[in-house]
Amino acid sequence: MPESRFLDSLNHPIPKRANNYMLSSYSMILEAWRRGLEVTVSIVKQKSGSAMPNYTIKSGDKEYHFNVTRGNIIPNKTIGKVVNKVATKEILEANNVPTPKGKEFNNEKDNNEVLAYANEIGYPLVVKPVDGTGGSGVIADIQNENELSEALEYVRGKLNYPDIILEEYFEGEDYRVYVLDSKVIGAIKRIKANLVGDGKSTIKELLMKKNEERIKLPSLSNRKIKVDDEVRTILKRKNLDLNSILPEGELLYIKSKNNVTAGGDSVDITDQLSDNIKQIAIDGANAFDSLVHCGVDIMVNEKEDIGKIIELNSRAHITQHLFPMKGQARDIPYHIINYYFPETKDYDRERAQKFYLDFDFIYDTCMNRLANNIKLPVLPTKGLEIKRFVIKNCTYSEKFAIRVRRLAYNTKVHGYIKSFDNGNISVVVGSSQLKIKEFRDALTKYVKTASKTGKIEEKPRSSPIMHGFHITSFDTNSKEGTLQKYTQDYTTLKSDYDDALKKLAKLEQDKQLLELTQKQNKQLKKKIDQMEESNSWRITKPIRAASEKFKR
Repeated sequence: MPESRFLDSLNHPIPKRANNYMLSSYSMILEAWRRGLEVTVSIVKQKSGSAMPNYTIKSGDKEYHFNVTRGNIIPNKTIGKVVNKVATKEILEANNVPTPKGKEFNNEKDNNEVLAYANEIGYPLVVKPVDGTGGSGVIADIQNENELSEALEYVRGKLNYPDIILEEYFEGEDYRVYVLDSKVIGAIKRIKANLVGDGKSTIKELLMKKNEERIKLPSLSNRKIKVDDEVRTILKRKNLDLNSILPEGELLYIKSKNNVTAGGDSVDITDQLSDNIKQIAIDGANAFDSLVHCGVDIMVNEKEDIGKIIELNSRAHITQHLFPMKGQARDIPYHIINYYFPETKDYDRERAQKFYLDFDFIYDTCMNRLANNIKLPVLPTKGLEIKRFVIKNCTYSEKFAIRVRRLAYNTKVHGYIKSFDNGNISVVVGSSQLKIKEFRDALTKYVKTASKTGKIEEKPRSSPIMHGFHITSFDTNSKEGTLQKYTQDYTTLKSDYDDALKKLAKLEQDKQLLELTQKQNKQLKKKIDQMEESNSWRITKPIRAASEKFKR
């Protein structure tokens, strides 16, 4: 994203698989990898069909396991209390942290008991499932007994959430505040899906424009505002339809909930957050043992500067902090990794940001079970640079490209190779200055072997490159070009070892055997490379050719 309100650390083409809910994990993994830390990633498919990312970050003897943004520094006992909405409410109340008054009703409590409690605490009220997530089943601003009866029938009956919480409705703005080590490092306001009229566009046209804005953001690329029964009902109540034209400047809410996933807007308010609301969020996190960082959901009455905590999330997604619809992005990953690995916070960030991850490869390899996990190649922490080499008077072929990729693998540089219509070949590589020198020396030697008139020119390069080494070819008959990509990962060697990895996966070998096999493959490949580049191999080529002919 070119806009200054977005982060320099994410100013590169975000891989497709890293968009939306995966963006939280991707940004954390990327921040750790750029610091030269050892990162191992595992992505598994759950029974629900969704992908669950887990990753380990290691520095020397220090190692932490993460799920989304939560590291295992947070005890399981604390996680269990935070997940349980009833326990959360009890702990907040015991620590005098403002939270709406309420009570749990399990499946043994009938609706009459719920109605009786409602009359005791008074309306308006909120019904929410004990086990609900993402706002599912939450009915807010219930004004009377009839509305409560309908809400209970819907939540307990239609949605099948028998265990519910009934609590006071606190009217205000919906905030998500991220707390780390008793400090607020990010805050967003979540606003219900809305449209603003321009006096000439229909509601349908305004909705299309709004969705075009949303899909440009990696945090919202698959979260369009959908025209469903709720939207149609809201429009009907206002005597409107999709073809109605809103007057210029008129604000129209088309959803009842603030969820960003349901089409709501995320607006950064970190700098506008009052000290009182900050303290409520911090007190909420500190009410739990060792909950050093989390997301805190607060309903805030901005006029009176008071708020009440609705819930906490120990593994909060940070996508909307990274790419809000409005306002300044907040670098949550930078602060979290600083907390876990403070010894790395002074790394050469400007240079490291020129490298990003091939997350599509990581995701697909894990999800296709070609590997149980991916151990990322450690990025050098000193002398990072990117160079572009233009090779002239050399014939580009798949064999040539594969050999260059092999040189890149052997010298541990990242980058890609591609050819141009004018016959030139471009090779872009990045790593430490020492590794790039080793690569250039090897490339120069190979180019001289491939062409007597071949030569290499060094050019400047400033834009970011993806980890691994990629072969890119373009169909000159196509204006856009057809991309053909071969990915070489330093640890799994996907292109050359898919078959071996598939066999290992089928046999379900244990981790020790897998690591041993990979090590043997690397050693074998190194010996083959050395043999093919030796003078003896070239000299004996005619003998080997004659021998093969004799065998036939």
